[in-house]
Amino acid sequence: MRKLLLTLFAFATFAVAGAAESQTPMRLAGNIAFSTKSIGFIVGVEWGSGTVTLRGGRVLHLRVRTLKAGMIGLEAVQAAGRVYNLDPRPPGDIARTHASIGGGLTVGGGVGAQRMKNEKGVIIEIDETAQGLAAKIAGAGVAIELAR
Repeated sequence: MRKLLLTLFAFATFAVAGAAESQTPMRLAGNIAFSTKSIGFIVGVEWGSGTVTLRGGRVLHLRVRTLKAGMIGLEAVQAAGRVYNLDPRPPGDIARTHASIGGGLTVGGGVGAQRMKNEKGVIIEIDETAQGLAAKIAGAGVAIELAR
């Protein structure tokens, strides 16, 4: 079962990555880091906070909210990665809903990767480390808001 989930996750990640890559040229805008907690039974919810550090050094504080279809369990996630195609002059373009698809299995601890894209063309690629007990093959809408 674990091998199947990992295979499905890898396939979904590469499929989403390929589709996003072919539509939008990649322009590195900065780095992102956040932590979240999630709980689910068929439908899961996730919440947390983090930061984006733009290439010029400006730091944006974020709130992260996610609704997942296809998750069961509890987990805490630490994620870090890169943000592409975000114009630093109006950085509010990151404050949108990002589409994501992926899968994974967390038993005690686990690792994963995710790629998200919003309607403004902003792409977020993250590597994540999870703690808890959860299984997911999920399509998700990741709502990122600028914290005030």
